[in-house]
Amino acid sequence: MLNSSFWRRLSLSAVFLSSLIASDGAQSQDAAPAPSDTGPPPKQLFRCVQTKDHVIVYCGRSEVLRYNIAAPEAPEGIDPTYQRSGYIHPIYSPAGRMVSGDFAADHPHQHGLFAAWTDTSFRGKKVDFWNQLKQLGVVLHDRVIAVGDEGESTEFSVAVRHYAIDDQGVREAILDDVWTVSVTGVNTGVSGENDSGADQKTTRYLIQFSTEQTNITEHPLTINEYHYGGIGFRGNNAWFSGPSAKALAAFVKQPQADAPPLELTRHRFLTSEGHDRRLGNHSRPEWAALFGIVDRTQGQNHIAGVRVTPSPLNERYPDPVRLHPTKPYFSISPCVVGAFDIRPGQTYRARYDFEVFDGMPSLDEAVVEDGFAR
Repeated sequence: MLNSSFWRRLSLSAVFLSSLIASDGAQSQDAAPAPSDTGPPPKQLFRCVQTKDHVIVYCGRSEVLRYNIAAPEAPEGIDPTYQRSGYIHPIYSPAGRMVSGDFAADHPHQHGLFAAWTDTSFRGKKVDFWNQLKQLGVVLHDRVIAVGDEGESTEFSVAVRHYAIDDQGVREAILDDVWTVSVTGVNTGVSGENDSGADQKTTRYLIQFSTEQTNITEHPLTINEYHYGGIGFRGNNAWFSGPSAKALAAFVKQPQADAPPLELTRHRFLTSEGHDRRLGNHSRPEWAALFGIVDRTQGQNHIAGVRVTPSPLNERYPDPVRLHPTKPYFSISPCVVGAFDIRPGQTYRARYDFEVFDGMPSLDEAVVEDGFAR
């Protein structure tokens, strides 16, 4: 089922997208240090910095993302069981606005950009790597493999391990999962208007993410058919609220109803087919975007988001997506279309582009065929 002759390293792709950047020099409480509301200049350099607890990617002086080597402490009121390492959070837009979330009150087991299968079988027992509170499995940082140099792009490689947990709480490593993460800036090639009315080229961050999950045991791991699991992304914590969830729960049950206002829901989904969460869930689009209101200044909402595009080389391309009916998270879930095994010594591989943007996504986005062959 798996293709053993697969790429090993990431190639850079350029994706042209139109977006509206709303900026006035103000930053939200979630903002990274010293951001620029117009995005980084085309020649601004990216670099990786490794510390004891993180691998951090910067564009100039602005933080783009951080990979968590050490497990961040759970906020007050959140069960420490939900603490884990080996995921990417925070992730910032070029304007310095946070698009990822962590330890959300409703789903504290969802951590930024993370990897976890939900319904699996190993040696006749269920293993759930996704739902930490069940303590049937967990995914944790294992090692840093390489950290790249400064340049117009940079990358790092790390490994996380997927563990089964038995009835006595003993962990057994099943998957050795190598991530390669490459980061660069992408000029959209489409002019946008800034607050002064000047015409300018807008910029996005492009995060190319690959996962290579090797079964390091003597037994197969079966990924069962299930409606979510795989690569997960949790949006900004401010994109969820009780009133938002209530409005969205009613919306998804009414086929003819218009979507609730963004002011209420705080976030939305959009797929390449023009679908929202109601029709986009479990579809197989070329891309899917999650975006929302990050902050509000001088009566103006500032919107940012992330768009994911799967590689055509993925085994089940176009990969199915789980778009949650009421919450700001999605997962890229090949298990939606059927079960498969990762046999002893076998490697499951997949690759995705995550584009981080300011403004609204558009269906009129043109793709430059430079990385993912269309």
